[in-house]
Amino acid sequence: MTKKKDFTGGIDGLLQPSKKKTVKPTIDKEKSVKATYYYNQDQLQKIKAIAFYDRKPIGMVISEALDSYIESYPDLKKAIRIFK
Repeated sequence: MTKKKDFTGGIDGLLQPSKKKTVKPTIDKEKSVKATYYYNQDQLQKIKAIAFYDRKPIGMVISEALDSYIESYPDLKKAIRIFK
């Protein structure tokens, strides 16, 4: 004989609150400028995968990568001076 299901808990018994709170990363829009660039398809797929895995916007992943490259660039001051 099968046991009858108990529905006395109502809909609240079916819905469980999220145990993990996620903080949505943001980009400082006051310092940002919108620009359009072309990317290699393979690179873009990898960037999207990283963004998905880290739960970050694609723009933030690209910004972090550029920050890392800029910080490690050996002739940054000279390049900025010549560019100006």
